[in-house]
Amino acid sequence: MPKLSDRYYTGREVQRLLGITEPALRNLVNQRKIKKVIPPGKQYGVYLKAEVDDYAERWMAFLTAKEPPKTTFEIAQLSDMDMVYDVALRAIGPTMNAELRRSWLEKNPESCYVVKHNEKVVAFFHLLPLQEECLMDFMAGKIRGWNITADKVETYEEGKAVSCLLIIASEPDLNDTTRMHYVSVLLRGIRRELGKLGQRGIIFSKFYATSETPTGIAMSIHAGMQEYGKRLNKRLTFVLDPETSTSFLLIDYKKGLKEWQKTHNQNRKNRISPAK
Repeated sequence: MPKLSDRYYTGREVQRLLGITEPALRNLVNQRKIKKVIPPGKQYGVYLKAEVDDYAERWMAFLTAKEPPKTTFEIAQLSDMDMVYDVALRAIGPTMNAELRRSWLEKNPESCYVVKHNEKVVAFFHLLPLQEECLMDFMAGKIRGWNITADKVETYEEGKAVSCLLIIASEPDLNDTTRMHYVSVLLRGIRRELGKLGQRGIIFSKFYATSETPTGIAMSIHAGMQEYGKRLNKRLTFVLDPETSTSFLLIDYKKGLKEWQKTHNQNRKNRISPAK
């Protein structure tokens, strides 16, 4: 049975953690910076650990004149690939090394995105456009990820249709709630980026993914992907078709692409002079 001390601090524990007096703690409660809870049948209040720990972190950042820890979504840089590889290795197992991932990013600088907390990569998303034959060979299990060389990676060009391999993972050494938060930040960011790509006239034919882990499978399903093809032992394959999918990931993309198509068609009409 869970104990109260598992989730809550006593007043004295909060005072020691923050280095403050009892009157100062009362002020924090009155200012609604920390919430005091009185459990049923108890006379003294307790304080939720997660809330106090968050305040303590921000307070320490203030005292040391540093910015408070932040969770950010970013386009990945070459220097991030070592951390991406580390997360992938621990979350997925044997995987593509950092050097190969850097070569992908050099070929297409918009093919990977990361979520960072305190400048540390805690989740990543490869949006990797590949030549069709290479992509289908990977999905069929004929080649593995480390066989995908940079020359098989496509670049984004206006009006050009591409299919992408999606590779997603998050820091495994965290509780489920924190991991879910990082993945949510990641997927919201990917949704926005897909919208921007749609506005530029980047046409995605299909998105593909594979996974052998329960977490990876759950994330693929959460993203609205459909299982297809034959299972290879524990390896499941997934596809997302922008033409038919109602996935939340594609809402901004479809809107952006529609705007581009409207402008593109209008410009094409303007270039065509009526016959005289």
